[in-house]
Amino acid sequence: MKKTTSSVRRLWALGIVLVCIFAAFGIRLMSLQVVHGKEYKERVEQGVTIRQTVEPVRGEILDRYGRPFAVNRVGYDVMINVPYLPLKERNQVIEKLIQLMEREGQEWIDNMPISDTAPFTFTDGPESESQIRQLKKIAGNLTADTDAQTTMEQILKKYALDEMEDLTFARKIAGVRYEMERVGSNRLNPYVFAKDIPMDLVMKIREYSFALPGIEISRSTTREYVDGELAPNIIGVTGYISAEEYETVDKERYKYNDRIGKNGLEKAMESVLKGTPGTREILSDSKGTVLSSVESEPAIPGHTIVTTIDKDLQRAALQGLEDQIKNLQTRFDENNGGQANAGAAVAVDVKTGEILAIANYPTYDLSTYYSNYSEIANDPMRPMFNRAAQGTYVPGSIFKPVVGVGGLAEGIIEPDDTVECTHIYTRFPDYPARCLGHHGHINVKDALMVSCNIFFYDVGYRLGIDQIGRYANELGLGVPTGIEIDESKGRVTSPKLFEELRANNKPPETWTPGNVIQASIGQLDHKFTPIQLASYTATLANFGQRMKLHLVKEIRNYNLDKTVEEVEPVVLNKLDVPDGTFETIREGMVKVSRDLKRGSARYFFGDYPITVAAKTGSPEARGSTDATFICYAPAEDPEIAVAVVIENGASGEKCAPVAKAILNEYFGLNDEEMAGPSNEMGLLP
Repeated sequence: MKKTTSSVRRLWALGIVLVCIFAAFGIRLMSLQVVHGKEYKERVEQGVTIRQTVEPVRGEILDRYGRPFAVNRVGYDVMINVPYLPLKERNQVIEKLIQLMEREGQEWIDNMPISDTAPFTFTDGPESESQIRQLKKIAGNLTADTDAQTTMEQILKKYALDEMEDLTFARKIAGVRYEMERVGSNRLNPYVFAKDIPMDLVMKIREYSFALPGIEISRSTTREYVDGELAPNIIGVTGYISAEEYETVDKERYKYNDRIGKNGLEKAMESVLKGTPGTREILSDSKGTVLSSVESEPAIPGHTIVTTIDKDLQRAALQGLEDQIKNLQTRFDENNGGQANAGAAVAVDVKTGEILAIANYPTYDLSTYYSNYSEIANDPMRPMFNRAAQGTYVPGSIFKPVVGVGGLAEGIIEPDDTVECTHIYTRFPDYPARCLGHHGHINVKDALMVSCNIFFYDVGYRLGIDQIGRYANELGLGVPTGIEIDESKGRVTSPKLFEELRANNKPPETWTPGNVIQASIGQLDHKFTPIQLASYTATLANFGQRMKLHLVKEIRNYNLDKTVEEVEPVVLNKLDVPDGTFETIREGMVKVSRDLKRGSARYFFGDYPITVAAKTGSPEARGSTDATFICYAPAEDPEIAVAVVIENGASGEKCAPVAKAILNEYFGLNDEEMAGPSNEMGLLP
C-alpha cells in the first residue's frame, strides 16, 4: 500500500513540472506574439546591416626627385558580391560571366594551380608548392602524393560541376569557385573576379546586370611599374597574400584576398605602403533586397616612399653594365673577359649613406613579372637574383686598402716605408707566393698603384689575421650595411671559418700562417656583396666614418603635400687612426687612375676632368677570374663612391667603363652643362 502511494506522488510531481514548463513556453510565446510582436516584426522587415571592408589605396614608390617607380592607375574591377549572388545560381551566373569575358577577349583571375585542360597537371608559379598544398586541403584534405587529375576530380565534385560535359569549361568555373573559397569570400568580403577591365566591357556588364545578379563594377587602383626593368630587385612586386603570410599579418588590416608586398621595397615597407581599410555598411531587408550602402569609415591611403635612387643614375649604371658585358663578350677571348655574363654596380652618397644607384645585370621587367614568370624563373642567368645585395664575391686586390689602413694605423708601416718586391715572397720557403711584377723597394702608395702582392703579403702577415678581420669589419666588409631590403652578410677570412669550410675535406685542412698572406690580397675565404664594397669605398672616402646605407630617403603622405618621416644619416662607427692614414691611401688610389704609365685605370680616368681615387681587382673565384672595381670622386672632397663587379670579367680595369658611365651621369659630363634633373611634371615639389 505504501509503495502505491509513493508512485502516485511521483506522478503528481512530474505532472506539476510539465505544467510549469508548458506555462513558461506559453508566456514566452505570448511575449513574442502579443507584447513584443510589433517590435520583432519591424526588425524582420527592416532586415540586417552588413559591414564590408573598403580597401585603401596603396602608397606609391618614387625616385629621389619624385619620378615614379611603382604607382597606381585608376581602373575598373569586376566584383562578385556574395550577398547579391543567389546560392543556387552561383555556377550559372559565373558561367555567363566567363562567357562574356571570353567574347570580349578579356582575362579573369584564376590562381588554381592546375592546367586549363585535361589531362590535368599542376602548374608552376612563384609560390606553386604552397598553392598546391592549399588546393589539396580545400579539395578535401587530400594527401601530399595525390596527383593533379584526382585533385581536379575532387574539386569538380565539391562545386557540383562533375556532371558538366565540357570539362574545360567546368575547370574555368571551378577556378573561380576555388579562388572565392580560398580568399574567404563571403557576405563581408566581395570577391575580385577581374581587374582593370576596359570601359566598353564595364558598359556591357552594367547593361546585362539583370542576368548577372551579384556581379558589380568597382572603381579601383591597379599597381603599375614605370621603367620596370630599371630596378626590379629593389622595388619588388605585390601579389595575393599566401596562407603562410596570412597567419602572420594583422587581421584588422588584411583580408585573405588582399595583395601584399612580396619582395624588395614593396615587402620591406609594407606597413607604410598598405594604408588603413575603411568600412561600408550595406542595409538589406528580410528578402535580401539592398536598401542602402554607405561608406561609414573611409579608407586611409598608404604613405608614399621616396627612395634615395636617382633614376638617371640607375639607368646609367644598368646601361653601363649591359654595354660593357656585351662589349667583353664580342671583343675579347674567353680567357680575357669574353665569358663575362653578369654583374652589379652600386653608387653611394659618401656623406649620407644614401644609395644613388643599385643595378643588377641581367635584369627583368616588373610590369611583365607574372605573365613571364616561368621564363624569368627558368633563365639560367637568374635575373631575379639580387647580385648587388645578396651575391657575394671574392674581392681580390680591391681589399688591399684594408691592409694598408691597418698597417698605417697600427704603426707597422709609415707612409714612406718600403718593402722589397723581388717577384717571389720568400718568408715561406715551401710556399713561394708570387707577385705579378718585380717592383723593387716600394711604399704603400705605389704598392696600391701597381697592386704589388708582395708589399701586402708582408704588411698583412705582420698585421695578423685578427687585425685584418677587425679593420675589414670596421670599414664595412663582412657586416650588414643597414639597407631596408634583404642582404647577405658576407664573410671575412678567419682560422675558424677556414677550418669550417674545409671540415669535410679528406683529410680536413687546418689553418697555417701562410694563409694570412692570401687573405691580405683579398683572396682565400673573403666574400662580400657589391653593396658592402660600395659601403667600404665610401668609408675610405669618408676618412673611416662608416654610414648606415639606406634606400628610403623620406616618407610622404599619399598626396605628397606632407612629409611623414625624413630619414636622417646615421653613423655606424668611426675608425680612430693616426692623422694622414686615409690621405695616404687616397694618394695611392689616385695614382691608380692618374699615373699615365702604371695606373691600372689610367686609360679611363687619366685625363678625366674630375680626380678619381680607384682600385682594381682580379679575384680568382669559381674556377675563373672575376673583375672588381671601386672608386670615389672627387678625390679631394668625395661625394660619390662606386663599386662594380663583373662575373668572369678577367681583370678589374674592365669594370672601369661602368663606373665611368655612372660618374659621367652624376657630374653631368654627358651634357653640355653640368645640370641636375630638370623640373619636369611629376617631380617632387
